Amino acid sequence: MSDQYRRAQADPEEIIKAARRRARAASSRRRSLVGDAEAAAPAFDGNLAMQPAPVETPVEAPAEAPAAPQRETVVIPRTKTAERPSAKPAPEPVEVPRPAFVGGIVGLVVAGIVGLLLLNTVINEDAYHLQELRTQADELDQTEQALADELTNLNSPNNLEAEAVRFGMVHPEKVTFLYLPGGETVEVPWNEE
Repeated sequence: MSDQYRRAQADPEEIIKAARRRARAASSRRRSLVGDAEAAAPAFDGNLAMQPAPVETPVEAPAEAPAAPQRETVVIPRTKTAERPSAKPAPEPVEVPRPAFVGGIVGLVVAGIVGLLLLNTVINEDAYHLQELRTQADELDQTEQALADELTNLNSPNNLEAEAVRFGMVHPEKVTFLYLPGGETVEVPWNEE
């Protein structure tokens, strides 16, 4: 088998150290959120629970067993990581709304506002037309009342007499009354009353 196809094997000590680092980070996050009341207690958080340091026991040499083929191990160089004094909780992830959805909502709001403005304009236009018709009806009522008052004034007896004199009419000396069905006539002298 070629060296380029071999997988690097993880070092068990590195795995344990990484788990301890994650547990310390989770514990410090929890302490920063909850407080230092539980600082002395070990932190338990699922897979990130702190575990006691492993006790190294001497390994006895196994009895001679058939030699298995040895795998070549690749050692990954260790990198130093600077530990932070106190870790702050990571902010909650924010989902950015999709532009099409936001555009649709904005379009819907704009269409609603334009529709309300048009509806309001039509309603106000009808209100103005109704107000004009009411004003016109009031003017016509006033004109009708003025004409009725003028007609009543012209039909008064004093007005009729003044108009008759103006046209050259004179008072008769005698007034003749005709009684029906017999056809009898009676003449009476003119009285000013």
